[in-house]
Amino acid sequence: MKKINRRDETRERILNAAEGLISRLSFHGMRMEHLSEYIGLSRKTLYNHFPGGKRDIWKHCVERRVCHYSSLLFDIAEDTKRDYVERGMEIMDIGREAMEVFYGPRGMVRSMEEGEYLFPQVQQRFVDVFSRFFSEGRERGFLRADLPVRSLSLVIVGLIVNWWKKDSYLGDGEVASLPEFVERVMFEGILSKEGRRRIPLKKDVS
Repeated sequence: MKKINRRDETRERILNAAEGLISRLSFHGMRMEHLSEYIGLSRKTLYNHFPGGKRDIWKHCVERRVCHYSSLLFDIAEDTKRDYVERGMEIMDIGREAMEVFYGPRGMVRSMEEGEYLFPQVQQRFVDVFSRFFSEGRERGFLRADLPVRSLSLVIVGLIVNWWKKDSYLGDGEVASLPEFVERVMFEGILSKEGRRRIPLKKDVS
């Protein structure tokens, strides 16, 4: 029988509780005393597990969420036996959920400094997954044969990070959300003729 690592278990409890409080209070609104009272552990115990305090806990929460979403995306990209179009729609849905978690009204990222920490976490994991999925689409004829898949993946990750920055003007145009922009504008340019026939783009997004 596998022995339970109590320290790891406690760290997970702390991170689970912290994510809940961050969603309610924001990272800046949450204090260590809030977390201590919420989870029923002393502040000393919290600092024993996360010496850097609140900032350290937040970073681990972000990294954990990024790993979670990148794992979901990787599984979809690897599942080449399933329909490509259906998998693409699932990737879009995961993207919407992730953006809500990071940049929504109660998101984990509220400042430019926090966004700058998130960017390398996202870039490191998401670019390879997107490149793999786009390469498959190119090979199957859904995407343009001359599509520069890695460059496109880097652009999308850059948009993900910059769209919701506090001073960003990217959402001021006709399309207010990044998923809608990717679906209505970017995908129009990368789809082949067969891809446009097969993939249901949403033309009438209000």
